Amino acid sequence: MTPEEYERWMIRDRARCGRRASKSAEWSDGPICRTCYDRAMRVRGRCPCCDTDRLLPGRDTDGAPICRDCAGIVRDFFYDRCGSEGLLLGGRLCEHCTLADALARLLDDGTGRVAPELLPLVKILLEMDRPKSRLIWLRNPNVVRLLQGLATGNIALSHDRLHQEAPWRTVAHLRDLLMDSGVLPRVDRQLLLYQRWLTERLGTIEAPEHRQLLRHFATWHRTRRLRTKAEKGPLGRSQTNHTKQEVTQAGAFLAWLAGRGRAIGQCQQADIDAWHTESLATRRPSQSFLR
Repeated sequence: MTPEEYERWMIRDRARCGRRASKSAEWSDGPICRTCYDRAMRVRGRCPCCDTDRLLPGRDTDGAPICRDCAGIVRDFFYDRCGSEGLLLGGRLCEHCTLADALARLLDDGTGRVAPELLPLVKILLEMDRPKSRLIWLRNPNVVRLLQGLATGNIALSHDRLHQEAPWRTVAHLRDLLMDSGVLPRVDRQLLLYQRWLTERLGTIEAPEHRQLLRHFATWHRTRRLRTKAEKGPLGRSQTNHTKQEVTQAGAFLAWLAGRGRAIGQCQQADIDAWHTESLATRRPSQSFLR
């Protein structure tokens, strides 16, 4: 077969969707593309032809889903390990078994077993719907690094340690899973996001003395206030956003003051007046730091 003939054979109109796409299977109703193949592997119910409750990948003459036997599909879709029927992955395993194997491999504490403290995380991940989405998530190199680090102890299993990891969105999602499974104690989500933002913000401050002042102000004044509020009820985004503005404007004031050739210990009332006069509305959040 020439390359041109092979392309005409592989790329043509598909029986179910009518699209021109590469062929993934040739079933009794015609060539099937990958999208239709994956969709067919998720159709389950009672076959109208043989009255058996099972996977229904085939189609009858009216387009109704039927089982592989009634559709004349030669290939079987039974999993080798659990014996059920569906989309076959590597080793003829189902998505659930594949996910279990992947978690066992990533969360191995070095003894050939899942780290005991992370077993609740494994349980909640296996109980979630759509295991395929979890498998895709586990392909993320950052997720792999974080899970392996937690399992081996290279990353301490604590909120404070996770604050130091990146990227923050990946860490935030993993932290939510750890809290939902009970591996980590429940902490207000907005407070966690604020603490992550604060770590990154302080990392951008070049002057050591400015960074130390801002860390002291943010930790012992603003963060402590947010924690007290979080103990009474969930924080709103507006509360943490206001605190972020306070820290941001405090840092801006220190930089502005340095530009006038003064350190914070040399600050005078005239400097504060000039700071507010230039842009009162924008710089108002710095007042808590100045007080």
